[in-house]
Amino acid sequence: MQSDHINTQEIIQAADECVMCGLCLPHCPTYELAKVESESPRGRIALVRGLYEQHIQPNKNIHTHLDHCLTCLNCESACPANVNYEIIIDAGRALTKTQQSFNKKIQQSILLFILGNLYARKLFNFLARILRFLGIATQLHKSRLLSLLPDKNIPNKNRLEFEKESRKNNDKRVILLNSCAGDLTNDETLAAATYLLSKLDCNVTHPKKINCCGALHQHCGNIQTATTLKNKFISSLQNKKTEYIVPLTTGCGAYVKQFSDKLNGKFIDLNELILRQIEQQNISFKPLAKKVFLHIPCSQKKVMNDDYLTDRLLSFIPDIEIIHFQDENACCGAGGLNTLIYDDIADQLISNKINQIKQHNAAYLVSSNIGCALHFQARFRQENIPVQVCHPVTLLAQQVL
Repeated sequence: MQSDHINTQEIIQAADECVMCGLCLPHCPTYELAKVESESPRGRIALVRGLYEQHIQPNKNIHTHLDHCLTCLNCESACPANVNYEIIIDAGRALTKTQQSFNKKIQQSILLFILGNLYARKLFNFLARILRFLGIATQLHKSRLLSLLPDKNIPNKNRLEFEKESRKNNDKRVILLNSCAGDLTNDETLAAATYLLSKLDCNVTHPKKINCCGALHQHCGNIQTATTLKNKFISSLQNKKTEYIVPLTTGCGAYVKQFSDKLNGKFIDLNELILRQIEQQNISFKPLAKKVFLHIPCSQKKVMNDDYLTDRLLSFIPDIEIIHFQDENACCGAGGLNTLIYDDIADQLISNKINQIKQHNAAYLVSSNIGCALHFQARFRQENIPVQVCHPVTLLAQQVL
């Protein structure tokens, strides 16, 4: 009993490294909600070890406990034994995915197909635009998926302006990789990052036919599909003539970083690249006398070693007031597809952060992860909270002189 492309002994060995000390428990969002061992990293590791040692058989309950995991990986940061929890949870989901309920299986399959297929994303985006144009979308926000989409079509800055700006300065060649979710929702980050990097002497391109990296498929237990997508993703970029390959969101970035050696050392986080360029050049920003909540996504910790990099980036904007969440290290609940599949858990986990935002009367919420940003945006819409959600780079692009 094993899943394709998974080494059973490797998983058992990884699980055996857990000493069951329980130091991970306070850092696990689902354990904090349920206070049940099977909803903790330690409990899930025990379940996966039992599955791969064939002491227990896959069933619906085991799958649900494994599937509830948000893959925030805060447990790995707290683990004194440096257990590779990520490989264990992915392997567990791969072995139990057939036990998923029919409705969730269909829902997840459709979402993964749309997110992983360029033409499906284009079709979905086109239909969403029609719904917004007809004024129907606002009536359909009770649908969890549609609740995550913007209320209106976001007008990107003129593409000819980007290309003209990029041609003026070609010191550094940069490939920007839009996330599947960003592509699906017509997110403005691609436009903002292109504009700002062009101002910072970068020649920016964003290939339209780059394959999905396979991150969501991997974390949903579709290991074989994820491997295929990852290999196509690598092949599509290996021979590109560029200094930097830059994913726009930390969710993709955290996954791509695991095999960044195959990209010839060209991988870099978007925030890090822009900070480097700003520090090297004479560029100014308009003041913004507003309160801005800074959300640090769980995935960002896996991409960057500097927890304060985004603070430093935003501090270039004069008069800005950056506010951190009191529970800054707590997961917001978005967790890949969890905000869609397990929206009840996602809503519970974000509630404390929403309450903090209400207390401070902030104008912006910035997050470097598209899933987290959409999760916040949906909740703001639901509660009529007048806060604009954007990537930190979008805020910088808005204020650049």
